[in-house]
Amino acid sequence: MNTIAVIGKVFVDIKGTSFAPLHKDAKNVGDIAFSNGGTGRNVAQNLGVLGNDVRFVSTVTNDQIGMGVLEELRGLNVNVDHVDLLDDNGMGMWLAVMDNNGDLQTSISKQPDEAMMEECILRRIDTVFAESEAVAIDLDLSVNVLNETIELCREMKLPLYGVCGHLSVIERNRHLLQGFTGFICSREESEILSDMSIVTVDDALRVAEVLAMKGAPLTIVTMSELGAVYVDLRTNEQGHVPTTKVKVADSTGAGDSFFSAVISELMKRHPIEDALRLGMRVAGKVIASHDNGLTPDMYASLEQPATD
Repeated sequence: MNTIAVIGKVFVDIKGTSFAPLHKDAKNVGDIAFSNGGTGRNVAQNLGVLGNDVRFVSTVTNDQIGMGVLEELRGLNVNVDHVDLLDDNGMGMWLAVMDNNGDLQTSISKQPDEAMMEECILRRIDTVFAESEAVAIDLDLSVNVLNETIELCREMKLPLYGVCGHLSVIERNRHLLQGFTGFICSREESEILSDMSIVTVDDALRVAEVLAMKGAPLTIVTMSELGAVYVDLRTNEQGHVPTTKVKVADSTGAGDSFFSAVISELMKRHPIEDALRLGMRVAGKVIASHDNGLTPDMYASLEQPATD
């Protein structure tokens, strides 16, 4: 069992899904659901369900909702001893509006207390990293946290993997990607970071190569129905792994689940293309559900052999 430190935020998600095509100037009838989310929390959940020993570093609000987040994660094989309880704004809130196909149309995000989160994370990571074999971090954190994480991982020789909960921080500080072992992003994120456009798989490979040369030596770009591409400058390898079409119930958390499965497989020393295939299967399970991450039931069905 691999021990992986996960650093990131916790959000409470409020998701409204329309029963019919959305109309901007009219009331839309649909369903509204509350769930625990946030890129860091989602990754911790996924890695725990996938059988890793997860040490989650974050903050939650010291109230009934925050306690519920911690209780849920403990039940999913996640160590939350390094999550600090704050009296106020320990978690964020995310209000999302989905169309009748389950695709995100717009959202509003209220962030947790950034200063308190930075203080809590920086106080914890020395101890957590000393117990870990790899680190996964949401790049939507302060530059101080990212810099300190990069430096500690370099000193401790720990692989460091990054995923974008939000692009704003890393877009302004692209040089930080040079401190990462691996970086996984979407087609849209890669286009912004590379100032290039992607239409075909060959375009994606060129973009991944540009990003890898400027940043993390292993760069993976996901492209929804086109699958994913990777460039690994450490082995001078690159490739494309296609995917199968999945009926979308809710696209929230798909990228986090893909990232988690890939990291889990890479820590087991499995080939990169096998890791990408598992990532797509796990993301497919999450997309076809209304959950933000992989659940034990999904994982059990994932392990079942396919039937005709």
